[in-house]
Amino acid sequence: MNILTILIVITSLVTDTAQTDLSISGSFGQGTQVIEGRQNGGFEVNARSVYDINAVSRVFGEASYTWQDCKETRWVDNADYRQTAPYWTVDTIGGNARREIYYFRGGYRMLKNHVLWSAALQFRAEQSYRMRDPRAKNKVSDLRIEATIGYQWKRYALSLMAYGGRYKQNNEIRFYSELGETTIYHMANDEEPYARFSNNNKISYYSGYRAGVGVQLIPTTGFIAGVQYDWFSFTKELSINTQVPITALKTHTLSAQFGYIATRWRVLGTAGIELKRGQQYLYGENANNYYHLLLIADNYSRNSVLANLYGDYRLFLPIGDLLFAGRVDYDQFMQHVRESVQVRYTFPIKNRYSWFVAPKACLDQYDHAHSWQVVLQTGVTF
Repeated sequence: MNILTILIVITSLVTDTAQTDLSISGSFGQGTQVIEGRQNGGFEVNARSVYDINAVSRVFGEASYTWQDCKETRWVDNADYRQTAPYWTVDTIGGNARREIYYFRGGYRMLKNHVLWSAALQFRAEQSYRMRDPRAKNKVSDLRIEATIGYQWKRYALSLMAYGGRYKQNNEIRFYSELGETTIYHMANDEEPYARFSNNNKISYYSGYRAGVGVQLIPTTGFIAGVQYDWFSFTKELSINTQVPITALKTHTLSAQFGYIATRWRVLGTAGIELKRGQQYLYGENANNYYHLLLIADNYSRNSVLANLYGDYRLFLPIGDLLFAGRVDYDQFMQHVRESVQVRYTFPIKNRYSWFVAPKACLDQYDHAHSWQVVLQTGVTF
């Protein structure tokens, strides 16, 4: 969940009314980035609900299943390659990759005597794999617990947010062909592999933790502002009879949030700086499958800018309404700009039930390359 998505989620504690959305969407895209694949498509089933128990209590939740098929992926064999960069497991052959993502988020919010607080649990499980050699298989477990507390007066609420989480990824590569195996590399930085442990080490493990704090000024209508600090850390280990750590990474992100919320429209944005600091574990001779640790050396440092801008406008029609939305994401680390536009038409069916359809188009730009994706979502809301 990126910073802008977190901001949208937090504003829903104050601004959204009770509503349930059930939807299914399909996507298709083509591009030039071998990490993501030359072509990708898939579908997602999603359920999202905000329910007011009474005048002071609210529960909220979201669950989704996503399936993706990516053609001609190459080089990086990990899931979550943006988070684990630059300490990837890689090969030079690649192949078609499939991903399955299970996501859940749920929580409780109370607003009483001007005091606003909430607690939420979020969990993501992912499995990605290839059906031909080298057959990478990744399993991700990402758990997060968050809480907010604040004070609301008139149309503003000042809220303090904190969260913590656990991250795990198992990465295993197998070969079944009789023609032999290709070399598997474990990167030590952006350009060079860890030569000692590359070749036949096919099982790796990422063990990480995350935490963050933030302060936000949230309106029902009006200006929104805030600051947030996020910390993510992991160690990459190889399974060589015992677990042998080879690299470790700490990522610090400091960001500011801003925007304005009106009755029919809103503009939300974030801007921040990300600091990645990496270390390499250096070992002496191997004796009886024991690696003697000599030192842990700082070997990677990179700073990059992240920014997002989102806006939407609701137009009420004689029958139903239209929501126009646009978003721009900038990631200096990946040298990536994503631009997306979406139109959502909601049509009343019966009583409080409505049907909606929402086409979306995305353009991704990487230096001199680009890719595109189209998404069509439909569902019911009540």
